[in-house]
Amino acid sequence: MPDGTRFVLPDTAARRDELRDLLRDLYHAWGFDQVEVPSLERYDPSHPRAAQSFKLADRDSGVLALRTDFTPALAQLVRAAHPAVAGGAQRPVRYQYAGTVWHAIDPELARTREFTQVGIELIGVSNARADAELIHLARESVRVVGLEPRVEVGNPGFVRAAFDAAGVPASLRDLAADAIDRKDRSDLSGVLAPAGLAPASVDALLAIPDLYGGTEVLAHARTAVPWPAALRELDRLEGVLREFEDDSELMLDLSMARRLSYYTGVTFRAYTPDFGQPLLGGGRYDGALLPAAAGFSLGLERLMRAVARRRSVSETEPLVLALDDAGARRLRAAGVRVVRALDVERAAVRLEARDLGIPFVLVDGRLEAVDPAADAARLAHLEAALVGGSGADA
Repeated sequence: MPDGTRFVLPDTAARRDELRDLLRDLYHAWGFDQVEVPSLERYDPSHPRAAQSFKLADRDSGVLALRTDFTPALAQLVRAAHPAVAGGAQRPVRYQYAGTVWHAIDPELARTREFTQVGIELIGVSNARADAELIHLARESVRVVGLEPRVEVGNPGFVRAAFDAAGVPASLRDLAADAIDRKDRSDLSGVLAPAGLAPASVDALLAIPDLYGGTEVLAHARTAVPWPAALRELDRLEGVLREFEDDSELMLDLSMARRLSYYTGVTFRAYTPDFGQPLLGGGRYDGALLPAAAGFSLGLERLMRAVARRRSVSETEPLVLALDDAGARRLRAAGVRVVRALDVERAAVRLEARDLGIPFVLVDGRLEAVDPAADAARLAHLEAALVGGSGADA
């Protein structure tokens, strides 16, 4: 098996499907429609993840690539299905997606080279309410799987405006942005040293990595980085925050400076306590692929690891091994997982159930516990379901 790939066993596949269903239903409830895009794309050297693409030769000597990210393909879909929106018309288009992506990266440096990406895009509108909608859904994406959400919100436009006002040379901006994003003031000072900036400008830039915390950070930022363009970006962020009745699960991080040339407005990352990696991330990228667009994505496998650290999303082990097909249908209709016995002898069915770890058997219309010490209350609920009751999932 190639490095960075994996087999998925039934219990893991079931947990993954359950999380994906929870997220799909959440996004559908907010008006986001499911779409699909091809797994194969024409290789494009300008693609944001071109360096991570698995490339394949087509029959006509063209070069194809396995999908590395959904967003560029979704932009193509919008151009085809909604040309007016792609041309700048102000009309919301809400899409959700889920599927496998492949990254041609060193498997020694990453857990896997194929993983399941889930996400949403809100296209055609660029305002505070649209940004807030995505942050709301980022928060609810964590909550719906049973985790406690914390969302860090920033605005790379603030950092870009500060760079413009301070006169940071283009040749140093990527290095300076990386140092700011890592909150490394020492490294940032070293990057800025050759630029010969005014001392007051250097002081303002060195203040940015420390602009992290609650909403009080905005007032500090207005004092520390007082350039008019930077203040306008803070106004924009403040407008998004006003859309929240309760901002207690939000944190401001004005040092978010990742991909300055791509993200044009508010960006965010969602976390849960005691799990050090972000569960999802995204933001506004107006003009990068479409005139007005924002969204976020998450890696489903990482989300599964976070959930596993807390608890199982649900218990879905089979409860009954059945030799009675009619009774099995009634139990399944009541939400009980029932496995069909592969033997026809009562004693053999009980042995099969014991081997599979299934606590009850159904033979000739009667439920029996495999273990005499089995939960009598659960057996009673199953018997109620068998005769048409509704309490089978206790």
